[in-house]
Amino acid sequence: MAQEVRLPQLGKAMKQATIVALKVGLNHTVGKGQILCELETDKATLELESPAAGTIRHIFCAEGQTLDVGTPLFMLGQPNEVIDPAVLNKLQAELTANQSPDSGVPATGQPSSAQSPADQVLSKIRPAAGPLGAIESLPAEAKAPLPEITAGTRIPLNRWQKIIADKMLESKQQIPCFYLNIRADITDLSDMRDRLNKTAAEKYSFNDFIMAALARGMKQYPIMTGQLGHDCIILSPTIDIGLAIAAGNGLVAPVVRDVGGKTLEQIAAAGRDLIARAKDNKLTADDLAGGCITISNLGGMGIDSFIPIVVPGQCSILGVGRIISTPMPSGKGDILIRKIINLNLSVDHRIANGADAAQFLDYVKKQLEHPDELVN
Repeated sequence: MAQEVRLPQLGKAMKQATIVALKVGLNHTVGKGQILCELETDKATLELESPAAGTIRHIFCAEGQTLDVGTPLFMLGQPNEVIDPAVLNKLQAELTANQSPDSGVPATGQPSSAQSPADQVLSKIRPAAGPLGAIESLPAEAKAPLPEITAGTRIPLNRWQKIIADKMLESKQQIPCFYLNIRADITDLSDMRDRLNKTAAEKYSFNDFIMAALARGMKQYPIMTGQLGHDCIILSPTIDIGLAIAAGNGLVAPVVRDVGGKTLEQIAAAGRDLIARAKDNKLTADDLAGGCITISNLGGMGIDSFIPIVVPGQCSILGVGRIISTPMPSGKGDILIRKIINLNLSVDHRIANGADAAQFLDYVKKQLEHPDELVN
């Protein structure tokens, strides 16, 4: 018996998804769990698995379409099973109604009078079978390579960039922030990291230590884990920390879960896993959901200091600058060269006030300046 495959809700906040790549074609035989297509939501690129074994009898969607959750995508059946054209017409009409107007996929052409009723139905559903047909149905500008970045060039925004733009606009318009800056002397932390990395199987990054320090700070000042509810502030039961990563599709901020319950080694392993999957576009919707705070570290790019934008739904975001070798008096009449970083904290004032956030940031600074406890 034929079975519809619809766009599932793969995350609590998921409402739509874009068909990035079709992995099957018309009349392909698939097994249960086989990948049918790749989807891009506003949070991640995901894979849609076949709910059952069977043959792809019809493909309703095309690459580039943005569709609502619940929209029909495929029809599974037996190899020679005949599907009622009326059913197919109804499902196609449902897909057309649920397609986002900015998906960039044009309407299909009208069938010729020489086509059979079944072919007419198929021509309405999709101009050609398989991924190649979907690509050919896209307008030329959608298939063209990105233009060379030169003066006067118009560079089209991809869907991911539009999503990021919407989120950042939402943050700036709806989140009243205040900003705190503090300098931390991480000379001892840097020396400790160098010693650990001489024997560690996997190298520690500065972000690993910063996450550990933030987790300790949030245990002391739990208001910094808060999220604004309808008529209350909801404190998170676990300390989950996002890590801003520049990936192929743009900026992503996957979340390391329960940082407060992890050792430094476990924090480092979780961070490496997220970075690797972000680079390979293998993050899931759950990887990007929630979080109390995000770390955005531009120190590796030579930036001294910057003010980051709070991720909607989180209390704050920490901007980390580069390590600056700074001459400082030792108190004994001589000058020492110390390693200093700037920490900039952007805070949602609806959740935390200045005093709480200032004490929290000062506590984090002291943890970084006295790092022995961070490795325990």
